[in-house]
Amino acid sequence: MAWKFALLALKAQRTWKRIPPEQRRKLMAAAQTTARKHGPVIAKTVREQGPVVAKRVAGRVRKRP
Repeated sequence: MAWKFALLALKAQRTWKRIPPEQRRKLMAAAQTTARKHGPVIAKTVREQGPVVAKRVAGRVRKRP
């Protein structure tokens, strides 16, 4: 299963390197702005709904033998 994450990371890296440097800088600047704007809202939602969602998900997760 870990190999799937490794392949995904490698694909993301290759894709990132294909984007021109100027466009990469613009993407990173936009991501920083978005994170500053939405980060606190997302953190608050996770803090409030996290325990509820965790209980719901815990019932669905299969435990390994």
